[in-house]
Amino acid sequence: MKIDVSDIIDQPGASISFSETSRVDLGEGNEDIATPEPFTVRGIATSTGEGIYVQANVRGTVGITCSRCLTGFEMPVEFDCEGRFVHDPDAGEYDEEDDVELFALVDGYCILDDMVQHGLVLSISMTMKPLCNPECKGLCEICGANLNEAPCQCGGPGGRATLFGRKLLEALEERGKKNGSSKEEDF
Repeated sequence: MKIDVSDIIDQPGASISFSETSRVDLGEGNEDIATPEPFTVRGIATSTGEGIYVQANVRGTVGITCSRCLTGFEMPVEFDCEGRFVHDPDAGEYDEEDDVELFALVDGYCILDDMVQHGLVLSISMTMKPLCNPECKGLCEICGANLNEAPCQCGGPGGRATLFGRKLLEALEERGKKNGSSKEEDF
C-alpha cells in the first residue's frame, strides 16, 4: 500500500488526500491473528519540507480468538495512525522527542504497510480480552464444554470435584483433624 507524494514533496505545507484498500500482513509473531479481508486506509499526506507527515484512519476486520470460549471470530477494527516519512529514518538527525514514528520515503512514495501494521498490532493489543459476544458464557471449568452451545453434562462447578479439588478437600480435612476439628463446617 503506497501513495505517490512526488508532486508535494518539495512544497512545504502542500497536502494530498488518499484512500487505499489493501490486505495487511501482520508479520512475524502475529500469525495467530488473521486479516480475512482488505483494509481501507484513508488520510492526508502533508509535506513538511524534511519529508511527509501522514495521518490516516484504518478500517478492517481481524480474525481473533475469544478469551472466554476460545472460539475464533471476526472483530471489526478501526483506528487512527500517523507517521513521518523521511529519506533516511536511521540518520538520527530528526527530533527524537517527537512521538511520531519515522518511516522511509522511497522514490517519492510513502509505503504505508509498516505504519498500518504498527497501528493494527497496537489496536489489537489494547483489547486485552477480546470477546466473541459480550454475553459469552465461556467454557465449563470442569469439563471444558463451550457453554454458549449447550449446558455441559458434568453438572458444572458445583458438580463433581476435579482431582485437584479432591486433593485440596482431603488436605483441609486432614488439617482439621490435626487441629482438633473434623467437622466440614469448620473449613
